[in-house]
Amino acid sequence: MGWDEWATAASTVWFSIALVISALAGLQGRTKLGWFVLGMIFGPLALLVLVFLTKPQVRSFE
Repeated sequence: MGWDEWATAASTVWFSIALVISALAGLQGRTKLGWFVLGMIFGPLALLVLVFLTKPQVRSFE
């Protein structure tokens, strides 16, 4: 497996992680685009921050 194949695989995994982060952020009531950008920059670290260090925002429908 050459360098270009490794780079393609790593980029695909990184992008997929950013999509998962974006979806989880949306479920928690947070901005999807902002967390997608954080996911693209920080990758799995942003996922850990989202899951363990932030509380979901609660929306009241009154």
